[in-house]
Amino acid sequence: MKSSVDLEQPLRELSLAFFDLETTGLVPTQGDRVCEVAILRVKGQQIEGQFSTLVDPQRALEEQAFAINGISAAMLQGAPFFAGVADEVSDLLAGTILVAHNAPFDVAFLATELALLGRPAPANPVLDTLVLARRLLTRSSYSLQALANDLGVQPPAHRAMKDVLALRGVFDYLAKDLLAFRINTLGETLRYQRGLLPGQPEPIPPPLIDRAFREGRYLRIIYRSPRRLLPTERLVQPLELTQERQGVFLRAYCFLRNDLRSFALTRIEAMELA
Repeated sequence: MKSSVDLEQPLRELSLAFFDLETTGLVPTQGDRVCEVAILRVKGQQIEGQFSTLVDPQRALEEQAFAINGISAAMLQGAPFFAGVADEVSDLLAGTILVAHNAPFDVAFLATELALLGRPAPANPVLDTLVLARRLLTRSSYSLQALANDLGVQPPAHRAMKDVLALRGVFDYLAKDLLAFRINTLGETLRYQRGLLPGQPEPIPPPLIDRAFREGRYLRIIYRSPRRLLPTERLVQPLELTQERQGVFLRAYCFLRNDLRSFALTRIEAMELA
């Protein structure tokens, strides 16, 4: 599922894969699995392909998940395993820009399902409507449901394809707002997602973080959180630097919290390669 897209191409000229997964729970590293997948592949206004199916997760659904998506064990009887749809999913995502709401959640589950089959994680560029909405809009809630209601697009229903259609509507609205900042290409959009406007210089990473980026290494950091009296040691996988109002932050997967976190560089008291 490797991608070789041109960062200088306008978004309207690229294939975008709007996708959403419903899952048995919230934490793939603790055994939660995908139970529904939906993908809508679009280029400009032309639909290039779509796919939606329930998936037998080979484990029970948590009550919290059922309360949200309404998918029951009975509905999953006879559904294919993820292994049975992996080729179709991979083919539809190939060469696309992935678009999701709270993308790390869906990408992590997709990567986990592929890893269970001995396949690599997707290397596609990823656009996150949650991050973009927070940068572009001022709202009391940035959930997909709230944004769809506020922006007048088809609302989601916590079922994969309905959420994908809502996701596309929200993204189209945000893409028009991006044009007001003269942000048109994939590269400009990815930079803006990290808080950088066109022409704004890239933040310079400290040497150890730069090396971790280049070598794909983990970092062990001592971090002083504003919510804790004492600093804590964290093992993190660095992903990117973002420019926020409060300064430069390291976005990384934190193994202490089993989640993506942003760390202010000024609050990292020490670091070493791990």
